[in-house]
Amino acid sequence: MAKKQKLELTWIGKDEQPQLEPRILIEEPTGSYGDRSAENILIHGDNLLALKALEQDFTEKVQCIYIDPPFNTEQAFEHYDDGVEHSIWLTLMRQRLTVMHRLLHPSGSFFVHIDDNELGYLIAVCDEVFGRKNRVSIITFKQSSSSGPKAVNPGLVTTANYILFYSKDKARWKNFKVFVPTGRDSRYNHYIVNYEEDFSEWHLINLRNALADSLGMATKNLRKHFAGNLESTLEKFVLQEPHRVVRTARVAPKDVNKSARDALGKSVETPNVVFRSQREGKNDYYFLNGEQLLFYSTKAREVNGTTTTAQAATNLWDDILSNNLHKEGQVRFPNGKKPELLLKRILDMSTEAGDWVLDSFLGSGTTSAVAHKMNRRWIGVELRDHAETHCIPRLQNVCDGTDQDGASRAVKWEGGGGFRCYDLAPSLLQKDKRGNWVISDGYNPNMLAAAMAKHEGFKYCPNHETYWKQGQSSEKDFIFTTTSFVQVAFIDRIHEEMETDEHLLICCKKFSAACSRRYPNIEIKKIPKMLLGKCEFGRDDYSLNIVNMPVDGDQPEFVPSGPPKPKRKKGHPNPAQLDLFDMEGQS
Repeated sequence: MAKKQKLELTWIGKDEQPQLEPRILIEEPTGSYGDRSAENILIHGDNLLALKALEQDFTEKVQCIYIDPPFNTEQAFEHYDDGVEHSIWLTLMRQRLTVMHRLLHPSGSFFVHIDDNELGYLIAVCDEVFGRKNRVSIITFKQSSSSGPKAVNPGLVTTANYILFYSKDKARWKNFKVFVPTGRDSRYNHYIVNYEEDFSEWHLINLRNALADSLGMATKNLRKHFAGNLESTLEKFVLQEPHRVVRTARVAPKDVNKSARDALGKSVETPNVVFRSQREGKNDYYFLNGEQLLFYSTKAREVNGTTTTAQAATNLWDDILSNNLHKEGQVRFPNGKKPELLLKRILDMSTEAGDWVLDSFLGSGTTSAVAHKMNRRWIGVELRDHAETHCIPRLQNVCDGTDQDGASRAVKWEGGGGFRCYDLAPSLLQKDKRGNWVISDGYNPNMLAAAMAKHEGFKYCPNHETYWKQGQSSEKDFIFTTTSFVQVAFIDRIHEEMETDEHLLICCKKFSAACSRRYPNIEIKKIPKMLLGKCEFGRDDYSLNIVNMPVDGDQPEFVPSGPPKPKRKKGHPNPAQLDLFDMEGQS
């Protein structure tokens, strides 16, 4: 049988999938803030390793993922050296997309923000990872205006970038209609004076006459009185009671049901009298003089906390301003910060209160800040120093309620909640002076037990009554890790406590040969031998480190390498002294 062919984008290194080490997370108490029971998570570390660390507890639990990765534009930014050969950039992105796809809930949504430099390539990669049938839309986002220095550059002025929008599974996809503000629809130019009375008694007058009557002035004086503000005054007047404002529209009898056709016919036979056709579960039909009455209330919506004329959002987003963003979050992040109202719209489309939201390129913290204000649970990952200089202060202000910019007024945010800050644990294994793999110095017994549980697919949840039950993979399967030399007497004591249908995996540095296969329900493995070959140890950086490619062909082959890990501030505890991140109850 011939091999099934598929359409795909290929490049050098595409199939390189690193064997990622599943790291544990260690709380950084000086960074955590607010309500200790809050589930929100800020991770400082390599985002690919962080995504791997989240897999065990968050696979298919994240409802919305939004990322704004480096655009690979060959321009140097303040926080990113942004420019790398296509194949390396695509490989790094594909690695992350693959893990994020596993984290996304079957009904979830994925958004990636990009410009036109890599747009076509990224579409092909996302189609492969998420499935072309699950591509929802390509949103054009107006990032800037055509004014400024770039307007003098040759060619077209670039004012837009793009948001690729995918579902995990369209058959199970959870999504919500969102609306955007528009100008007043001037076709709605009649006003029902006596709306409170029976519809058959309704009396309609011109909208401007109604406004003049409400102000106690003649209609002819409106324009002179309000000058250039007449249109905005009319819009405010309409939105005060939009159910009173109507327009008429022609309707063909064939386009309505029998009851509506009867009402339509009666409205022709009896001029200037309104007739109604009731509909179960839908708005009733109203007819006047052979035409249908359409109500402005169907066009009035609350958008970002304000009642306005609105229409369903399209794939062109040109109504969210990207100017004055320096105020948002009270942190400076030139050329990278996205408007909070942009993230609010994305979360309105894809989530409800309590859902998990993930951003693994957190930058200045916008996604987490907006998710917090909207009462979503969030996970943010950021490698660089501004995890501490930008994200933590910004999120602290959100918790305190002192951040009243961005989306705060739209969601009536007053503060509350909290978050916990984590570092990725160091690699579990390191090489000694002889080049042998040994357990890293930074691991204390509790950290080692948690790491071994994670490596072997167990949930780390120490039983305070039974010391050897440190983790579980099922109701009857347990794991125990010790650095002591395991002997027969020790195994015998544990076996006496075990139920006949329980199974135990013991991980240790050394054990007596007589312990091996002593009991069929006790398995013993030696650290680090049991781990070697399973994953890549000793590597802390898989960062999307965007640098300019060398132009000299004689230069050595380009290998991405991230910046050095930020030095721990004075007063911060050693990782071995930190509390472990217990994910129990986080679902």
